[in-house]
Amino acid sequence: MSIGRVPCPDANSLVTPMGRKRPSAIDDFYASTSTALTRVDPNFISSYGDDVVGLLFVGLISSTENYFRDILGFTLTICPVAQAYSSDEKVQLGSLLWAEGSLQNRSAFEFHAFSSAESIRKAIQNFTNYQVRTNGTFALMLNEYDKLCELRHAVVHSGHIVAGKNAIKLGLRRSAIPLKVKLGYAELQAAGSVCTALVQAANTELFEALVVRWATTWRNLPSWTPANEVKLLRAIRAAFLSKRDGANKTITGASKTNQFESDVRAEFNL
Repeated sequence: MSIGRVPCPDANSLVTPMGRKRPSAIDDFYASTSTALTRVDPNFISSYGDDVVGLLFVGLISSTENYFRDILGFTLTICPVAQAYSSDEKVQLGSLLWAEGSLQNRSAFEFHAFSSAESIRKAIQNFTNYQVRTNGTFALMLNEYDKLCELRHAVVHSGHIVAGKNAIKLGLRRSAIPLKVKLGYAELQAAGSVCTALVQAANTELFEALVVRWATTWRNLPSWTPANEVKLLRAIRAAFLSKRDGANKTITGASKTNQFESDVRAEFNL
């Protein structure tokens, strides 16, 4: 039986403009993952099984990848050290054509997948000239995130069936029968916790790195303009600050801009 040619809906009807003013990268991550983790209740998942959870699981990884595109794009926009170090990196022509001559900060990463720990480390090194701290929480969470990415490969590319390469990387027991990824409500929540911890750790470490550069390295560059120093520091703070965490009082002094600036100056004797 063949149903013949079936056209795809008009592509313009499948997309919609995003708001001009977007939240910080971490708050955008919180918003998107919250939807995946809370909109479908356990009873629905137990009735409709792994396929629905698989889609939500892939959404978590996608939101995590998007965080890194956003925050590294911002870093390229504001950091002269990152700009100089990444100046030889290649950018897709389609990105330039779509942007009509103005390179958007996310365009550098349209060809780059952030679906493995190694790809995240390389992107941070190659585009920002920063190496993830070896024993920091960020590095530890990258190892945990890597496990999710191996499972994601099976969900996305092979109908939940685990490929041999992914099975070996995960350290699974050998099996003569193909193995299938099994996801339920609890596993989805656990995956969400891993992604959240990774993004929080990355956000903290990259924020600290940019503040250090603002206080030290940038000031020794010919491009440094003292009149812009306050504006630059506030831009860094706004890009990394989570209003959600601030409202939940999980960030000390999150709403005190002047105190933050004073603390940074005191830390670096500026």
